[in-house]
Amino acid sequence: MPRIPVLRALHPSPFEGLLQHANKVKECIDSLGKVIEKYSEGAYEESEKLSEEIINLEHEADKIKSKVSQELPLGIFLPVDKKDFLQLLYEQDAILNFAEDAVIWLHMKKTPIPEDIKEGLLDHLNRVLDCVRTLEVVVTTFSDLILHPSREKKKKVDKLIQEVHRKEWEDDRVGRELARKIFSSSLDFLSIYHLLRFSDLIGSIATHAENAADRISTMLAR
Repeated sequence: MPRIPVLRALHPSPFEGLLQHANKVKECIDSLGKVIEKYSEGAYEESEKLSEEIINLEHEADKIKSKVSQELPLGIFLPVDKKDFLQLLYEQDAILNFAEDAVIWLHMKKTPIPEDIKEGLLDHLNRVLDCVRTLEVVVTTFSDLILHPSREKKKKVDKLIQEVHRKEWEDDRVGRELARKIFSSSLDFLSIYHLLRFSDLIGSIATHAENAADRISTMLAR
């Protein structure tokens, strides 16, 4: 049937939009690291200024997500289940949402961070960022696999998905240890609550990275 290739030529592949969205996630995560490092150093104004970039990136990513979602039903052929694809896109978008929520919450209060808590917080942050960056490789490799299938690429995607799971699990342990340090600190109640909630928001980013990897795993299994 010649009609399917024609329509696919007229409408861009939704995987192009997925990769554009993933690129916004990458930019956002890179900015998040800078924001938290500056905040932990006590450079509150500089940190808050940098956080505006995350808010703008989240808005840009929302427009990409909406465009992909609206155009998806127009296509006649999609090599994966449409529902699974959209769930992947939404889980990827949740990473941006929680990054935005985290920086907004962080700048509600200027909390001086003790050195031992700072060390744990930055460890937590770096593990979360590493988890998301591994997901980015999963999404890119998976998109390439869909366009150019091969057994080796599938094995690579499967291995990377397991890496995302492992990194999220390891970050959970670091997050719990950080929570214990915050609870046992001499900080006042509001500062303890401020840092605990912020840590939870950061941890949710890794959780949604894992969820996104699971959606890809589901698509590979169908």
